[in-house]
Amino acid sequence: MLLVTVVMPAEYGKDPLGTGRLLGLTKLSQASEEGAGTVASATTASPPASTGDANVRLAEKAKAAFGENKGQSLDAAATSLTTGELRRDTMAITLPPGKGAEIKAHLKQGAGVVYRWKASGDVAVDMHGERPDVKGAWTSYAVEPAQQQAEGTFIAPFDGTHGWYWQNRSDQPVDVEVEVVGFQVDLYRP
Repeated sequence: MLLVTVVMPAEYGKDPLGTGRLLGLTKLSQASEEGAGTVASATTASPPASTGDANVRLAEKAKAAFGENKGQSLDAAATSLTTGELRRDTMAITLPPGKGAEIKAHLKQGAGVVYRWKASGDVAVDMHGERPDVKGAWTSYAVEPAQQQAEGTFIAPFDGTHGWYWQNRSDQPVDVEVEVVGFQVDLYRP
C-alpha cells in the first residue's frame, strides 16, 4: 500500500489513488524532474542514498539469503525502517466558535503514521510540519477550507513536529477527535 500511496507519487509522479496530491508528494517527483535542487536542500541536511544504491544492497542481501531469483524485482524505497515503539494515540479537543487549535506529534524523518480525524462540523484545516528550532515557518501538506474528516498515511519528510491546525469558522462549538497509529514519539497540544 505504501508503494501506491507514497512511493509512486513521490518518486515517479504516478498517483492512482490521489493520496500523493493530497499529501503533497507529487511535487517531489515534479521537482526532481525539473532539477530543482532547492527542494532537496530545504528538506534534508544531507542527500539520502539513492534508490539505486539501496536496491543494489537489497539485491545482495536477497541473493545471500535466498539465492538468485529471476522473477524477483526490488524496491528498497517501499519500506522505511525505524526504531522506536509502535504507538496508538488519540486526542479530542473542542473548538469554540471562531477559534482554532493544533494537535501535533514529534516524528523523526522517515517515520510513518496512519491517521484519522473527524469533526462534528466543518473546520478549516492545515496539515503541516515544523522543523526544530525554526520559528514562524512551516511546511503545509494539505489545506482545506471546510472539511469534517480525513484519514491517510504520512511519512515525515524531516525531523520535527507534524500535525494539524483546525479552525472553527461557525457560530457553534465543534468537537475534533484524532487518532494516530505509528512511530510518533507523542501526540500533544502545543
